[in-house]
This record gives sequence, C-alpha cells and structure tokens, in this order.
Amino acid sequence: MAQPITDVTVRITVQTPASVVGLGNPAIFIEGTTAGMKVYSDLEGLSEDHAIGTSVYAKAKAIFAQINKPAKIIVVTYLSGALATAADAHFYTDWHFALLAEDEAADQLALSNYVESQNYKFAVVQVKEAAELAPFTNNKLTIGVVHGTDGEHLDAALVGNAANATVGSVTWKFRSNLAGITPQTLTKTKLDAIHEAGGIAYVTKSGVPQTSEGRTVSGEFIDAIHGEHWVKATIESRIQSLLANTDKLTFDANGIALLDAELTTVLQQAFENGVIDMVDESGEPDFTVTALQRTDLDPADIAARNYKGLSFAYRRSGAIHAVEVSGVVEV
Repeated sequence: MAQPITDVTVRITVQTPASVVGLGNPAIFIEGTTAGMKVYSDLEGLSEDHAIGTSVYAKAKAIFAQINKPAKIIVVTYLSGALATAADAHFYTDWHFALLAEDEAADQLALSNYVESQNYKFAVVQVKEAAELAPFTNNKLTIGVVHGTDGEHLDAALVGNAANATVGSVTWKFRSNLAGITPQTLTKTKLDAIHEAGGIAYVTKSGVPQTSEGRTVSGEFIDAIHGEHWVKATIESRIQSLLANTDKLTFDANGIALLDAELTTVLQQAFENGVIDMVDESGEPDFTVTALQRTDLDPADIAARNYKGLSFAYRRSGAIHAVEVSGVVEV
C-alpha cells in the first residue's frame, strides 16, 4: 500500500471501562475490466461513464439525493477477485466511506475486512436479512444496513445524509426522511433481531421515517468512531503544516509550546463540534494535553530530532438514543 508522506504519527487508544479533507466523501467500488479511480461532482458527469440504470449510477443517485450530499463521489473500479488490491491502491485518496455498487456477499466481506485491517475509514454494506450480517460481527468499522426493498439503496442514502455533516454534530440514529427510501414495516421481534445482529433498519416512528440505530456491526457508535477519525486526521494535518511552515521548530520549550498549542486547538474544535464531552455540567471540555519538556525525554530521541512527548486524552461526547419517562397521576 502506498503510505502517506508525513512526519506526524497519531495513535489513538480507546479506553472503555468494563485538514481535514474527505471525511464525508463516499467511494463506490465496482468490478470492471480495467482497474482505476475517477472522481465525479454530479450525476451528469458520472452518467458519461456509468449510464442511467447501472448499479453505480443507482448508488450515486441515492447519495446525491440527500440533504447533506457530499461535493463529490469517488468510483473505484477493481478487477475480479482483486477488490482488496484496489482498496489498497486508493486507500489514501479522498474518501472515507466505502460502498459496493453490487451487494455481493463475498465482496462485502473482502471490503469490510480490508478496512478493518487499516483501522481507519468505514465500509458500508446493505443486506436483505439480519442473518447476513453474521460474518461482520466483530468489525467495528463496518456499518450494516438491513433493507429488503429491491432497487432502494439505504446504505448510499444514509451515507449521503449523515457522513458529510460536521463530524461530531449528528448521531446516525434518527436520520429521517431519506430521499428515495421506503420505511420498512417490521415487527418488534424482527427489528430486535436486526439490532442484535448489529444492523440498522429504516422504519417509521411516530409518523416519521428514520434510521433505527446508529452503531456499527460490532456495536460501536458511528459518530464516536467518526469523531476519532477526525481528531486523528486533523492533528496530523495541523502539526505537519506547523513543521512545514516553520523555518525551524526548535527542540526546546518554545518549539514544544507550539506543538502543545496545535494539539489543544484541535481538541477544542473537537469539543465545539460535539466530538468531546464536557466536564460535568461546567461547560468545560473534558480533554487533557501533555507536552513533556526536553529534560523528560530520551537523549537518543533528542539526538534523532524525534519528539515523543506529546499526548492527549478525551472523553467521548454522548447522545440520547432512548428516553424513559416516569410519571405520577393523582386521583
């Protein structure tokens, strides 16, 4: 895989007790006779290569029909049996959500497993029955939607509606009035089965068509993981820019203070966007930044000009996904 050229490495470890460009852009993968990638900003341009009635056009139409539609769609063409190879070749291009033009089970699993191996970006798969999500059970970066209406693409519509909103500002549950998607009439038993399998359905609640959940197949909240991706990408971008635009970032208190300031700025923005929680009800962001001074560091790293003293921690911002109300009636 072609690695990105950068001098900044960000590692995020999620602890659970018991510029950023492209984080809302989708890529549609389609099997073809010539491998490659192309970017489209509208259906008119896309139709020149993928005519009306093709599976790529149908997915793209569902994406562009939504209220928060992205500015562009990437189409990646892969050779038979070489989906992971194509994903690898184009992983560091400007997309964050991978969909398949054809909902073939083998290709869905190959794409899902590849994305999981990179621990970054998302794979989005659509199946007709909850049981079809079983192969993805442990995949925390795979979004599985269950929708049985032929010709409708809930996977693409959901990405078009939610992915391009400001990261951290929306939950993927309750995404309502998706253009071109018919809500399913499901029994509670069947909907519970979809949720137990890690899937998302599109149903009507209180007269409003909406997504029934906001988790990946493994049970992670999509908005929380997307937020972590934003934090990682933005830190890398800002610190790389600092290195590039500073004549000499000195290995002393002054240089370290500049790194501290860049990291703090990113986390403050993440708090304002809804990625990071507040401390109690104080309104203050719940994150910490640690920037070790030169005297705290390994002399070998100082000699190699490799600063390893910058770290951070934050608490995810939550969202209300269910409400229980208690009441007393006096007679």
